[in-house]
Amino acid sequence: MKDRVSESGIIEDRELAEYYSVMARRYMRIPCRRVLKRVLAKGVEKGRAIDVGTGPGIFPIFISKTLPEIRFKGIDLSPMMVELAKKNAIDEGIGDKIEFEVGSAYSLPCENHSIDLLLCINTLHHLDRPADFFSEVARALKEGGAFVIVDFHRDTSSIIVGIFNLFWRAFFGKHPKAKNGFLESVRSSYTLEEYKSFLEQSKLKDWKLYTRTVEMWIESVKPNPPRSPFDKGG
Repeated sequence: MKDRVSESGIIEDRELAEYYSVMARRYMRIPCRRVLKRVLAKGVEKGRAIDVGTGPGIFPIFISKTLPEIRFKGIDLSPMMVELAKKNAIDEGIGDKIEFEVGSAYSLPCENHSIDLLLCINTLHHLDRPADFFSEVARALKEGGAFVIVDFHRDTSSIIVGIFNLFWRAFFGKHPKAKNGFLESVRSSYTLEEYKSFLEQSKLKDWKLYTRTVEMWIESVKPNPPRSPFDKGG
């Protein structure tokens, strides 16, 4: 397995940003449904939410249309992506129900323990300090708040990576600056052991980590209730 190669998290090329936005709107419906399914499984149907590294805003827009009582704020380091996300929300008829702004994963724009739901989809591999981000998630979330974090993991089988890269090139590879985007993201991602280590170093608690092919998922889990002294068993 190769060493991690860091990938820039800011898209400054307008043509490339617009290309990713168009392709995401066209092809990301299935991934959006998968994330929505996990949000629903956690019982989150209303409240305040943040999407970290929102890009063109595809995930919060999709979820907001299904769960209109969730008030999303999407943040991204790229002003161009924030601009496109705002436009996409307006095009979907919810421009007044969702906010987008330039922001950092290390300093979320919210008060302590004020967020009901946090999403972070395919952004972790851009971060050089994931443990600090996980601690910031812990600061932002309400007690019992939910989170869904998804990214690639570098220790995926090279065969599986090769297969997924073929799909990427078929759907996203028409732009010369985008055709290697999938491989670059995988190479800049972390291994499962690295993710686990970052989580254990952070203040974020009550999580589970699992894989789905090339993806690594980190989700909130409900903490075990305090055990009664009257409970039986060892």
